Amino acid sequence: MAIKVYNTMTRKKEEFVPKVPGKASIYVCGVTPYNHPHIGNARPFVTWDVIHRFLEHEGYDVLHVQNFTDVDDKIINTANAEGVQWSDICGRYIESYFEVMDKLNVRRVQIYPRVSRHIPDIINTVQALIDNGFAYVVDGDVYYSVEKFPRYGCLSGRDLNDMLAGARVDVDDRKQNPMDFA
Repeated sequence: MAIKVYNTMTRKKEEFVPKVPGKASIYVCGVTPYNHPHIGNARPFVTWDVIHRFLEHEGYDVLHVQNFTDVDDKIINTANAEGVQWSDICGRYIESYFEVMDKLNVRRVQIYPRVSRHIPDIINTVQALIDNGFAYVVDGDVYYSVEKFPRYGCLSGRDLNDMLAGARVDVDDRKQNPMDFA
């Protein structure tokens, strides 16, 4: 049976053809562990668990990875408010996340990378973006230059000029383009 998936880039349903026959990989952006998970946090993980199970049912060997964004201002603010280390906050709420997912019968994925364990990789990637002209530094902050990527907005189906016209936030005047982001 052919599996059809919606391709956001083409805006069409297309046959799922894995890069490696018989294998499928899933990467899901996980939670930022600064509070207990809620239904909005759970929905994507339930959805991807169902997709994972379906792919296995169809005979695929599935590699499923889901990160924890364990470096974030919300985590630091929560830690400061409670007078504890940021790692204590992360540990508490990652444990809470697993308790909730277990109650929802969401299976554990194979790999849970943590942002905090990949800081050198992130620094190298950001430096490569700067070196290749895709990002720039202003007052110690790094911004991605959306104009350097001609297809920016193609996933959402929106034109850069339309996004700019609909912006509802105050623009940082240090940016080269109001749509650039840190």
